Amino acid sequence: MISFQTITELFSSDLEGRFCVEIQFLLKGSPRYQSCWMGKMPDREDKEKEVYWYGLVPDGSEAYDYDNFRDFSTAPVFAGESLREIWGNITLVSINGCDPKEYLPR
Repeated sequence: MISFQTITELFSSDLEGRFCVEIQFLLKGSPRYQSCWMGKMPDREDKEKEVYWYGLVPDGSEAYDYDNFRDFSTAPVFAGESLREIWGNITLVSINGCDPKEYLPR
């Protein structure tokens, strides 16, 4: 299990205006949230700013953008609960296309 603190640290990394973080994940026990994405990228219009985002369902109807990690991690986007609240039920599938255990430091 990857701690919420580790994900917080990953999202706090500086993207230097050109890098992205893209995480594929699923919510255990939820048929709706089985192919979800979240990430962080430079703002398209102002490279000094960053956008934190979710794409929770394939049809794009549950896509959300935030300008800071606090709002991103506490927004009730998972049927009224936040990422912070459901973290214990999240399974990471990939981080930037890599196995999460290989991508993150131990």
